[in-house]
Formats: sequence, C-alpha cells, structure tokens
Amino acid sequence: MSAQVRFFLILSVIALSIALIWPNIGERTIRLYADETMAQSKRDEALQHAEKYIHEHYKEKYHAQKKTGKPIGNPKGAEETYLSITGKFVQTAFLNELGRLEGIDASRVTLEPMWVETNLKAKPFKLGLDLQGGMNLVLEGDFKKLEEIMHRQYPPEMIANLQKEYDAEKDAEKKKTLKNKLDEIKNSFDFSAQRRKQDVEGAKEILSSRINASGVSEPLIRLQGNEQIEISLPGVANPDQAKKLIASTARVAYHLHDPAGETGRLTQEANREFGEFAKQDTDFKRQEFITRLEAKLKFPKHLGIYLYYDKRPNQRGANEWQPREFMVLENQPVLTGDAMSRTVYATVDPEKGQNIVSFELTSAGSDLFGKITTANKGKLLAILIDNRIRSAPQINEPILGGRGQISGNFSAQEATDLALIIKEGALPVPMTIVEERSVGPTLGQEAIDAGVKAILIGFVLVFAYMLLYYHGAGVVASFALLVNLLLMSAIFALMDFTITLPGLAGVVLTMGMAVDSNVIIYERIREELARGKSVKLAVAAGFERATLTIIDSNLTTLIAAVILASKLGVGPIKGFGVTLFVGIVTTLFTALIVTRAVMEWLAYSLEVKSLSIGFGKYRKAAKLATAAANRGKA
Repeated sequence: MSAQVRFFLILSVIALSIALIWPNIGERTIRLYADETMAQSKRDEALQHAEKYIHEHYKEKYHAQKKTGKPIGNPKGAEETYLSITGKFVQTAFLNELGRLEGIDASRVTLEPMWVETNLKAKPFKLGLDLQGGMNLVLEGDFKKLEEIMHRQYPPEMIANLQKEYDAEKDAEKKKTLKNKLDEIKNSFDFSAQRRKQDVEGAKEILSSRINASGVSEPLIRLQGNEQIEISLPGVANPDQAKKLIASTARVAYHLHDPAGETGRLTQEANREFGEFAKQDTDFKRQEFITRLEAKLKFPKHLGIYLYYDKRPNQRGANEWQPREFMVLENQPVLTGDAMSRTVYATVDPEKGQNIVSFELTSAGSDLFGKITTANKGKLLAILIDNRIRSAPQINEPILGGRGQISGNFSAQEATDLALIIKEGALPVPMTIVEERSVGPTLGQEAIDAGVKAILIGFVLVFAYMLLYYHGAGVVASFALLVNLLLMSAIFALMDFTITLPGLAGVVLTMGMAVDSNVIIYERIREELARGKSVKLAVAAGFERATLTIIDSNLTTLIAAVILASKLGVGPIKGFGVTLFVGIVTTLFTALIVTRAVMEWLAYSLEVKSLSIGFGKYRKAAKLATAAANRGKA
C-alpha cells in the first residue's frame, strides 16, 4: 500500500468518524409540543411551565424558547407553537423526563434530525442506566403461584368427576367435548422446562406491548435465562411508576369483517383516503381524521374503522409495528382473550408441511367460538391487540371442540410471533420482582463525568510518558491513539451499542494496549538503528519484525474479548467484552496503518537523517549510520 493511499485512507476514516459521532458532540434541538386535546390557553400554559422547568433545572446545559413552525416530517401541515430546547449530548432519559411534564404530549417529544443522521445513519450514543439514570427491574415467573391457581381452578374432585363422566358417556359428540376439557386441564398442569420458557417468552411480549404503549423511549426488555425478564427504563427512577407501567392491562379482542358485505365495501372506500391519513403526524390528528371519515362515509353505529399494523423498518432501520391499511370491523367483539386458554403455540401442519398456529379455548369459549365460526363462514376474524389489528385469518369452516388453527403461508418466525400475540391478553404466568434498582439522573451524570475524566487523565499520562521516553516518535504514537479513540467512538455510534461504566473501563484499557503496539514497533526500530542502519532501513525492518508480534499478542486478547462478548458473558461483563473487542480491532488499524504511514512519511518522503525515537545511543547510531553512508559515497 503506497503512502498516498494510506494517508487518503486515514483522512477518510477520521472524517467519517467525526461525522458519525457528530450527533453526540454537535448541538441538538428538541421540540416539545403541548397536548392537542387541551384548550389553547392550557397548551400555552403547559409550554410556559416547561420553559420555566428547563430554566430552573438545566439553565447551564440547555436553552429553551417558544417558536412557531410546521411539524417535523410534515411540511404541508399547519404551523404550530412548540418549545425549542437546544443543547449538547441529549440522552433518552432527558427526553422521557420532558414527556412526563404536565400538559406535554409525550409522543411528540422529538429531536430535530441532523444531516448525518438522515444520510449517514449516524446515531446518538446510547448510555446504560448506570450512566444516564433510570429504573432496572428483574422479574421472574412465579410458577409455584401458577400451580396454586390451577389447583384452585381445577380441584382433584372436579377432575375425577369429569373423568367419570367421560368414561360413562356413550354419545360420541359429548364424549369428544369432555375429552377436550380433560386435555385442557392436563395442559394447564404442564410445568416442563420447555413450557416454562414459552410462558416467560409470552410474558415478555405482553410487557413489551404495555411499556411501548406508555410512551417510554428506548426501553430495554430482554430474557435473562429461561425464567427471568430484565426491564430497563431510561429516565424512570420512580419504582412505583415503573411498577404501574408493568401492571397496566393490555387486552386481546376478536372482531368480524365480511369481505363480501357492507364492511368490505366500506373498507375499500375508506382505504382510498389512507394516503391522506398517513400524512397526519400526531395520534390526536389521526383519530380526528378517522372520525371525520366515518361521518363522511355515513357509517352505521355498529361498524368502525380500525388500523391493520405490520412490522416495517423505521427511520433508524429497526423494525416496528406501523399502520398498513384500514379495515372496517364490527365494533362489538365476538370474542375476547379471556376465552383463550394458555395453550397457544406455533407448529407445522403434518399434512401440508406449512407453519400454523394452534390454539385452545376454555370450555365456555369453546362453545362460543363454535357458534361464531359456524354462523360466519367465509368472513375474516380480526385479532386486535390494544385496539390494533395484528392478524385477520379467514373462517374456512366451523371450529368445534375448542381447538383451532390459523394458517396463512407463515414463516416459522411469523407463526411463533402470531402465537405470542394471541396470548397477549393476560400474562401466562404471574411475574414477581426479584431485583429492583434505580439510578438518579444526578448519579448518572456523576458517573459520566468520572468516566470521561478517567479517559482524559489516562490519555494525558500516556501522552506524557510516550513524549518523555520516545520524544518525537511519542507524538506520533499519541496521534495514533487519538485516532484510535475517535474510531472506537464512531463504531459505537454506528452499531447502536449501549455504553456502560464497564464499557468506559474497556476504553481506558484499550489506550494502554494501543500504546503497547507502538512500544513494540519503536523498540524494533531502535534495535535496527543501534545496529547502524539508516532511518529508512530501520523503519522498514522495524515494522516488518513487529507486525507478526503485534497481531499475535492482540489475537490472544481478541479471543478472550469474543468469549466475554458472547452468550457466555452477561450484563456488565458482556459490555466490557464488546468494548475490548472493538478496541483491539481499532488498535491493529492505528498501529499498522496510521503509525506506519507517519513513520514512513518521515523516513521516505521527508528523508530525515536522524530519528527522534529516544535517548542516547539510538539517535546517535542513526547519525553514525548517516555519516558512514556519506563517507561511502565520497
């Protein structure tokens, strides 16, 4: 690789890295809108209260003033008054804090996008709760309590009586109904490891739906082992508030749609207006639009417009549920999630080989479902979660006996997702809080300050040592270290990595490891200079002898970092492993590309006669080598 190519690569990396981290170092603007459902005077009052709040609590960090303009992403919309808040390093916890102010619309606390975010997919750093504050809960499935509930619901004498009825029954249809009931009870007492894991996964989906509906930005909800769920809520430091969010209800309902009847005709007419609906930028405006459209199309009272949602990439590239089209349904649900038993699962049709979703109903739900599917053959049965349509399978035949299946050319993952959605009506297992931790925003800011201070002190000490020991070459090493930190920051921003305190420790460790690579290179060059070689030959031989050693030493650490960052590492350990992995990769780049480019530029382009790379004999040897070369020419 030529020197010109190396320098072009280095400058390109530096420019791209600065662009990627710009959302974190540049000034950001937050827009704060008042709740549209309030009177204008109340909305003005809410914005004034928010402006006063910023002035009292964040005077040194943010500046707030009222402005009037068109909403973000809707240039044709009407102008609206909002509060503009400008400042640097805006975190999710602060946005969530603003959304909880009285009279503020939490769904419209938005950051104005930067050019680098729109065109380069740059992202602000995501900080862990230990750095920005918030609430962390660990919930565990209480299967002992579930077993007690099942025993109360199905006492042994009841099961024995049902078994006697089944044994004595002669009518085939009644015998089938009793058999289904006994199977339902048997499945309720299935507490195998696989079943417990499925129940906890189902609870995670329900909790995700509840928390997302609450307006909390960037919540973290993930499985921890097979029977626990970890929930992190940035900026929510109040335990009671967090528990209230998790305890809120989310219901499943089933509504009918007749494609060949009035609902089908109205659905077609309503969807002609869907493009205009998609331009509405707030929930309030969208609901108003639907109300006006229902009046325009003269809807009968028993019908209403509902939104069909599917998963599509958002502006950041992450999949999220978004409205796809209108569907007109009967307002009265024909079935609710209460009629569903706990047995809903994804499986494969043995005859057709297709992925399907099988489900079972309670005995009361079984009778009702049989009547519904018998009377409505050919219609669609829309499944709504939180009043949003997630699936609308067609009723092809009466479903009797309390069991049914939904087919629709699903992938295995889609079938699994649909099964979890159907079970969202209630938590499949009671969840108990086994760990509760909150970090206030003040402590989080103190942690950030301490972490940044540690990185700066580490950099200054390393720079001072390299300058004292390696003189001019120490400046080159420090420049490479600065590029290393810049490149690490860019990668963290690009990969949407959550930075924690252990992660910052990994950054500090990387600085020492990065300098180690330069030390190996410089010692090799000094050895060559001590043998009387010229600067050009010493630099070339030094890098040639040091490269394999650097790769070998970093490779062993890389293996350890991969293990820490994999599934074997958890929590803070995993974050440390990811940081260490990225640091090793950037260290190899800066040592073998950046440092080499600068040293070869000095040796080959500038043709320096001596190299400032330490004390005593090394510099002297370089001068003697040059003198010997000059005598040879003479």
